[in-house]
Amino acid sequence: MNHIDIIKSLGGAKKLSDELTKRGVPVAPVTVRSWTLSGRMIPAKYWAHIAKIGADAGVPVSFETLAQDAAA
Repeated sequence: MNHIDIIKSLGGAKKLSDELTKRGVPVAPVTVRSWTLSGRMIPAKYWAHIAKIGADAGVPVSFETLAQDAAA
């Protein structure tokens, strides 16, 4: 699973942005959408929050998956 798949599996850019903001990590939807552009990735400072959102939603998102995608 790459970062684009992760964002999609968590409901898309708007939903992920809303969920991050609700958890005290304000991120604009346009910012999350920008992570899906060519050559971009999810910044590491958001990985723990996204992994927790995934766990709460029943979507397995591991640090290993995020790191492997960032290294690719």
